[in-house]
Amino acid sequence: MKPVKALLRLLKTAPFPLSFKQLLGLSFAIIWLLLGGALFRALVAVDTLSRDSRDFPGWALQQSEQVRDLSQTTLMLERQVRQYEVLHDPSLRQDIHGTLTHGLTLVKQLAHAHIDALGPDLDRWEEVAGNSLAGLVDGRGGAPWPSEGQLEVIFGELGRLDRELERALQDHLNARSQSLEREFERQRENLIVMGLTATTWALVLAMGLGAWLSWSFAQLDRAIRRLGEGQQSPLKPIGGPTDIRQLGERVRGVQQRLAHLESVKLQFLRHISHELKTPLANIREGVSLMEEQVPGPINEAQREILSILSQNSLALQQQIEGLLEYNAAASGAHQLNPRWIDVRVLLAEAVEAQRLPIQAKSLQVMVNGPALSVWVDHEKMMTVVSNLLINAVRFSPEGGRVSLDLEDTREEWRLSIQDEGPGVEPSDRARIFEPFFQGKRQPVGARRGSGVGLSIVRELVQAHGGKIILEERPGGACFRLGIPKP
Repeated sequence: MKPVKALLRLLKTAPFPLSFKQLLGLSFAIIWLLLGGALFRALVAVDTLSRDSRDFPGWALQQSEQVRDLSQTTLMLERQVRQYEVLHDPSLRQDIHGTLTHGLTLVKQLAHAHIDALGPDLDRWEEVAGNSLAGLVDGRGGAPWPSEGQLEVIFGELGRLDRELERALQDHLNARSQSLEREFERQRENLIVMGLTATTWALVLAMGLGAWLSWSFAQLDRAIRRLGEGQQSPLKPIGGPTDIRQLGERVRGVQQRLAHLESVKLQFLRHISHELKTPLANIREGVSLMEEQVPGPINEAQREILSILSQNSLALQQQIEGLLEYNAAASGAHQLNPRWIDVRVLLAEAVEAQRLPIQAKSLQVMVNGPALSVWVDHEKMMTVVSNLLINAVRFSPEGGRVSLDLEDTREEWRLSIQDEGPGVEPSDRARIFEPFFQGKRQPVGARRGSGVGLSIVRELVQAHGGKIILEERPGGACFRLGIPKP
């Protein structure tokens, strides 16, 4: 396992000199060479076997005909010798000479076939026919005429040699045929093994390349998703081909640029909020003094105008405080001080903090789920739970129920908070976590909030590496957050 892990680590970190296009072309070239080499080897093997199979029947027929011809020559020689023995016709010597020459020629042709099994019998045939019948062929008068018994021995030996040659040739042809069959089977097995090997290597290469490229694109996809989700933790370098690595560096550059813009935005919000807070406080103080008639008496029309000014200045103050709160949460979201806490105790604390609003609306708050110890920033997680609970209480009807459900999974722990209020308008779901956005469905008679509570919740949940979503459930709104385990 260690070499595999080392190889994977090397692929993640080592620079790769080829681009995606070049790597794809190289891979196709290697696969083509593997499969093309296997195909070429198959064609060569098939051509060799085809040529051997095509030439063998003709060659075997030629050798068989020559052996049969030699056997017929032996019979012709014996007949001619017998005729000469009876007739003593000198012209028969020429016939014997021609027949013997033809037989010796056949012996030499068979010897040129290089069939080892025929060699001794061919030499013996040449020796018996050439030496024993020399006197008859040459017509030398001093040569004694073979006796009847000697002739029987000579032609008996030649006949035996002819039969031995036929048997040896047949054995050789059978062995050669079986050898071709075995060679064909061996080549077939070799072609199968070679084809399977080439195909396996091609598949391994293709799957390895595909897995590596998929891993690179998955890294790039995760980086873009994290960029889209606004996570501030620095992106890791992306491995893979040159162009994908360069694209990953561009994504990291965009993240750094966005982080800089976010920092500038927060600084601007902090500055403008403080700049607005002081004159607004003066305006509210002046309106309060006028309502208390410190400068002098006021009539009903003036009192109504002052009431409008007081309400709107209060709303504006709440908006500015919400802006400051969001700015503080966004800037300090990633400065976590985590520790192990009992999440049920935290939920109980959050419910106790909202005890008066809960009693005022006669709500039933249920905390469900197992006892669970989690690794989080207690203060920030309390802010998350409190904001979600405040929303649930605010939107719940009189006598309604709010459920806080805990769930423990292998990878993360989850918290769902559901109320029985009007829920979220479908057209508002995509923007529900945006800063200062307020949905169309608001509690009847309630003062509108600042619209930053859910934005702060999302910032703090993401700072813990988790996600929060608005689930589609009937009968109210349900927010579910998931925090990964350490």
